Amino acid sequence: MIKVECFPVGEIQANCFFVTDDEAEEAFLVDTGDYSFKLEERIKQFGADKVKYILLTHGHFDHIGYVAEMKKKMPWVKVVIGKDDAHFTNQDDFNLAWHFGLTQEHFDADILVGEGSELKFGNEMIKVISTPGHTRGGVCYILRDNIFTGDTLFRGSIGRTDFPTGDKEEMMQSVKRLASLDGNYNVYCGHDKNTTLDYERKNNIFMTRKDFI
Repeated sequence: MIKVECFPVGEIQANCFFVTDDEAEEAFLVDTGDYSFKLEERIKQFGADKVKYILLTHGHFDHIGYVAEMKKKMPWVKVVIGKDDAHFTNQDDFNLAWHFGLTQEHFDADILVGEGSELKFGNEMIKVISTPGHTRGGVCYILRDNIFTGDTLFRGSIGRTDFPTGDKEEMMQSVKRLASLDGNYNVYCGHDKNTTLDYERKNNIFMTRKDFI
């Protein structure tokens, strides 16, 4: 059984997700942006040695800020990021740490992904789709009927495009891409409440208005 648990972290309250498969006895994290006592206790409870990946939807500091520390605690875990955001992990002018007067502990990702990449998880495959716009290397991860959209798609909104490598036209194409996926999905967003793809198709102005997409 796949279980998704949300842990808002940091001053900006970015959503970090802990995804577990009890049957396969494996887990992965999505966007470890900051320390969370509750998250670390949950990881210990499940078994830190069972955590396989840290999946990063994009390279901004509020989504990657605790990765280096996590790697020290769990060196076997593979850090995954979109190939066009790989430099964000070592450059504070791109990951925006400088913008908030912060210093970012640098690291290198272990696996670079892009459109069509797949990652083995238990008896399943995590599928990767490229969704540039918020950043050039932004990606979404799909596992069964769950999609982790980072700052591409929010409940009723979309991510900003005015940061380095952001692009409004690419964002509109990415939103159109998500809207055109077959079937419904549980949408786990980078901030605020989670949603479903059907709800966004009906209610998100960036999906409902044709002049936007």
